[in-house]
Amino acid sequence: MTGYTRKISRGILLLSLALSLASTQARCGERPQLELIARDSYLPGVPVLLRVELRDADGSLHRQRWDATARIRIEGKGASVSPGEVMLRNGIGSVLARIEGTGELRLVISLDGEEITKELADLSGEPRREVAGDLPAEETEWSGVIQVTGNLTIPEDGTLRLLPGALVLLNGVESGTDGTDINVEGKLESLGTRERPVTLTASDPAEAWGELDHDGEEMSVYRYTIITRAGNAPEGGHTDSGAAINADDTLITLEHSSISNISGKIMDAEDSEIVMRDCLLQRSVMGPEIEGTALIFENSAIFDMRGDDDNDGIYLHDQHTGQEIRLSGCIVAGGDDDGIDTLGSDVTIEDCIVRDFADKGISLFHEDITISRCLVVGNDIGISCKTHDDEGASVTIDHVTVAGNRIGVESRNRDDEDDAEINYHISNSIIRPGEGAGAAAIRTDYDPAFFTIGYCNLAQELEGAGGGNNLFTEPGFTDENGRDFRLSAGSLCIDAGDPESPPDPDGSRSDIGYIPYSLAPLEQSFLRGEASGDGSIDITDAVKILSYLFAGAGITCASSADGNDDGTVDITDAIYLLTWLFAGGNRPPPPTGTCGPDPTPDELDCSEPPPCP
Repeated sequence: MTGYTRKISRGILLLSLALSLASTQARCGERPQLELIARDSYLPGVPVLLRVELRDADGSLHRQRWDATARIRIEGKGASVSPGEVMLRNGIGSVLARIEGTGELRLVISLDGEEITKELADLSGEPRREVAGDLPAEETEWSGVIQVTGNLTIPEDGTLRLLPGALVLLNGVESGTDGTDINVEGKLESLGTRERPVTLTASDPAEAWGELDHDGEEMSVYRYTIITRAGNAPEGGHTDSGAAINADDTLITLEHSSISNISGKIMDAEDSEIVMRDCLLQRSVMGPEIEGTALIFENSAIFDMRGDDDNDGIYLHDQHTGQEIRLSGCIVAGGDDDGIDTLGSDVTIEDCIVRDFADKGISLFHEDITISRCLVVGNDIGISCKTHDDEGASVTIDHVTVAGNRIGVESRNRDDEDDAEINYHISNSIIRPGEGAGAAAIRTDYDPAFFTIGYCNLAQELEGAGGGNNLFTEPGFTDENGRDFRLSAGSLCIDAGDPESPPDPDGSRSDIGYIPYSLAPLEQSFLRGEASGDGSIDITDAVKILSYLFAGAGITCASSADGNDDGTVDITDAIYLLTWLFAGGNRPPPPTGTCGPDPTPDELDCSEPPPCP
C-alpha cells in the first residue's frame, strides 16, 4: 500500500471515528451547552413544562444570545408533541407542551446543531392516590401520582415532603376563585432533582387549580419544582387576581424552580421573607407582588406577563425597616406594563437585563434605588422615577447601558407633585434613546440640577445638570442591531470611566457601560487548521485535534485548531479538516495559504502560534 493510499485510508478511519464521537464531544472556548429541566415521565393529556437553557462552561446562563428558537420532537409509539419549539431569551425559556404517546418516549431538543434527549416513562398504568382534607400533624411523604380532589391543609406541626419525580394533580375550575388549594400552616418540602423534578399542575388542563397558601412560621422549600396551571384563587393586590403562591408572614425558598402558565399572578407575598435562586417565572398575568417583604431574587428570569392592566414583571412595595430587597443576575423580559416596579422600597438591582416592556423597564416611586451593571433595552421608557412632594427619591445608576428605549431615563411629575425632589446620580453609563415621539436620552419634569451625570456616554447633554467628563459620540457597540451591547475594539468608552472607580477585571481604568470590554490577547498570525505545529495542514492536524479532545493532548494555539472558524475547538473541526483533505470538502476559512490575523475575532487563545510555512 502506498503512503498516499495509507493516508486516505487513515483519513476515512478517523472521519468515521470522529462521527461516532460527536455525541460526546468536548468543548473548548465559550460555546454554550444546551440543557433541559423536565420530568422523566408523562401522563397523556397532562401538559409537561419543558425548561430549556443555554449555559456557559462556568454554569452561568449564556445571556449574550438575545433570542433563539429550539426545536422539540418526540420519538416513540403514537408520539406527538405540541408546540414543536421553544423560544429562549438570553439563554433561557420554557414551553408547556402537550405530549401524547404510548409507552416509553424519547424527547429531543435541538438548537444550532446540538441535540439533547430525555427518556420519558408512561405513567398511564401507575396507581393514583386521591387526597383532600387535613394531613396529620407529622411528616407525610408523597411520591408517584397524587390527585388532590379538594382543599388540603398541612397543619401547624405537620410537614408534607414531595419526593423526586412526584406528580401532584390538583382539581381546578374553568374560571373564578374556587380552584383547589393547598394550605400550608406547617411546612412544605418539595425536593425534586434536576433529572426528576416535582410537578404540581392541574388534573384537567382546561381547569386551573387554586394556590399554595403559606401561613406558617417554618420555612418551606421548593427545589427543582415545576408549578403550572394555578391561580384560580381568591383575588387581591394590584391585578385583582389570584396567585400561584400566596405567602403571609412566612418564609419560603425556591431554588431551580419554574412557575408558569398561571391564570393569575405568580406570587402574592406580605410580611414574609422570600428567596428565589435560578427560578423561571413565565406566562402569567403578573410576576411576584411583594409587600412588606424581604426578597432575594438571584440568577432568575421573569418573562411574558400579559393582560389588561398592571402586567408587571415584579412589583415591590412598602418594604419594612430592616428588610433587604435585591435583584441580582436576573433577566426580566416581555410584558404589557413595567418590568421592575417599586413603591416605597429601597431596592438594589445589579447585573440584570430588563427588556421589551410596553411601558417602563424600571419604574421607581420614591425611596433609595441603586442600579448597577445592568442592561435596559427595548422598553418604551428605560428608567423612570416619580415621588411625592414630601418624600423625595434618590436614584444611583452606575455602569448601566440604557439603549433602544424611546426615552432612556426620566424624572416624571405624574400627580401634580410640583415640589418633588428626585436626585439622580449617574456614572460610567451609556444612555442612548430609541425612536418615537418625544424620544430623548434623558428628560425631566423638574430642575435638571437634580441630575449629576459624570463619565457617561450620552446622546445629548442635559443642560443644567451637574457632573462632567461625558462623551457624546457613538458608543461603539459590537452589534446594536443584533442586540450585542458589548463594547467593540476602538470604542471611545473603553478606559473612559471615572478614574476613581474600581478598575476593570483586566486592571485597566474602568470602561463606560454595563460590561467591561474584554481585551483580546495581542493579535497573532496563524494558519487556520494547523494544529500539530509542523507548519502544514494535513491529517496530523486532525489527529492532533482528536487527541486534544479525547486523549488529553495539549495545543498551543486554539485559534489555529478552530478549523471551521466557529469560535470553538470541538470535534466538528477534525471532521471539517478530514472532509476537506479526503472528501472534497470546503477549504478552511481564512487565514489559509499564508499566516495572518483572525478576521473573525473570538475568545480562543493563541499564546504560541505554530510556525508559518
